[in-house]
Amino acid sequence: MAIDVREGVTIAFRAIRSNKLRSFLTVLGVIIGITTIMAMVSIIEGLNRSMKAQLASIGTDVLYIRTFAPGAFFGGFPDSLRHRPWFKPEDAQAIRNQADAVLAVSPLNFTQGVKLRYGETETRANAVVGSSPDYLVTNGYAVVNGRYFTDAEVEHRSPVCVLGLDQVEALFPHGTSVGKSIYIGGRPFTVIGELERRGKFVGMSLDDIVITPYTSLEKNFGPDLPMVLNAKPKAPELIDTAKDQITEVLRRQRRLRYNQSDNFAVFTDQSLVDLYKQITGAFYLVMVVISSIGLLVGGIGVMNIMLVSVTERTREIGIRKAIGARQKDVLWQFLVEAMTLTGTGGIIGVTLGLLVGWLIDVLTPLSFAVPPWGILLAFFSSTSIGLFFGMYPAVKAARLDPVEALRYE
Repeated sequence: MAIDVREGVTIAFRAIRSNKLRSFLTVLGVIIGITTIMAMVSIIEGLNRSMKAQLASIGTDVLYIRTFAPGAFFGGFPDSLRHRPWFKPEDAQAIRNQADAVLAVSPLNFTQGVKLRYGETETRANAVVGSSPDYLVTNGYAVVNGRYFTDAEVEHRSPVCVLGLDQVEALFPHGTSVGKSIYIGGRPFTVIGELERRGKFVGMSLDDIVITPYTSLEKNFGPDLPMVLNAKPKAPELIDTAKDQITEVLRRQRRLRYNQSDNFAVFTDQSLVDLYKQITGAFYLVMVVISSIGLLVGGIGVMNIMLVSVTERTREIGIRKAIGARQKDVLWQFLVEAMTLTGTGGIIGVTLGLLVGWLIDVLTPLSFAVPPWGILLAFFSSTSIGLFFGMYPAVKAARLDPVEALRYE
């Protein structure tokens, strides 16, 4: 069998070399399909690894308290979700007082489209976050220069702020921002601290941030700003207990009856991961559809060229059978040739797919990784196409009558 395989591969490569353009056009569909598979798999695998690393840097025990869960808007955004009430500082205080498993809870209000200015330098429009000192605990930030604002500054609505390093570099490229007065949306604020560098999360910079007391944000930008909550349990193993306690507290805060469903959502990073998997699953579906079309076209091309090859080599098949070749020998020879042809296309497709993934990694914020199973899947798919679509021509060749084949001109 090993000799038959080696012989079949040798004959296949000889046919490829003698008909380079015809062979390339034959497997072009396979190349396109495998390139699509490898490019998408490498990009999605890179995003998966990046997502896991970034979630680990943020902390996997953060509880997000929002008006609805991520993914709730899939298939539409009903009014029942759209009109849910935002949270209040009193909700955060109630959680602190009544949820024993919670270490810290921070209210977050925010306003968008605000520009920062220092002297003649002005940044692009930003989102400004208002919070409390617990924000450092719930969101895992640390101050590397200066300090964070205090509870007293929150209570007195002090015009102070802490900047992420993107904002520091934009406004103060040659010095520190601590102690300087900047304008946020035309209102004066004093910079009292700079946050440590955090990098990116799903392509978005975690250092592009401005934090001020939530009371100061209300004072300067309106009392009706939307507010959400973040919380952190006292220990990772208490996360489910903390989630249940927070739910009970908020139901009491919102005066929900026992037969009413929650009009809020408490979820963890796992919900974000699940949402992310839904999105990448859609990408995988697109990949399967596109690659299947390419592989189908390639398979039809392989069947066509193998039928032509059987016709061209009818006399050769007759000679092989006349000197003792069995039907299964001829069958195996043509199957090996078909699989070699598509396998070669698969190798080219894998190479091109990895190149496309690498270029996307270099030119865009998307990540890139090469899973070994992806390469094996691509190569298996390409050789399987040769096996499936080469079966009919191989059977036709194997069933040729040797006498009639020897008479063929």
